[in-house]
Amino acid sequence: MKEKKELITYLENNPGFIKYNNIHVLDIKDSYAKMSALINENSLNPNGTVHGGLIFGLADSVMGIAARTTGHNVVTIDSSINYLHPGKGSKLIAETEKIKVGKKTAVYRCNIYDEKDNLIAIATGTYYFID
Repeated sequence: MKEKKELITYLENNPGFIKYNNIHVLDIKDSYAKMSALINENSLNPNGTVHGGLIFGLADSVMGIAARTTGHNVVTIDSSINYLHPGKGSKLIAETEKIKVGKKTAVYRCNIYDEKDNLIAIATGTYYFID
């Protein structure tokens, strides 16, 4: 794994989905990541709650980063999400749990919470090592 600070700086300062959507790394360690997304008017769906695409993107990002801590470059080969409650408030927090890391793939689970610690979604993802 790259040094923790180096990886965080790389993720938060390069243009792309993470920076554009105000997603920030809270913690990274072996096979684990925790991130938050700051919510603004551009994060909402027409109903005024957090857009499901942002919730899914946050989940995929945090699981992908956890998979990268294994020392591999990864791509998502499968992912699913269950939306449990509407996302509301000023931020969401996503945290990973390793299910399995194998020779060619890694599988993670992610819980997404609102700022009041309400569980709003659960996701799983499978990541393929491309190197």
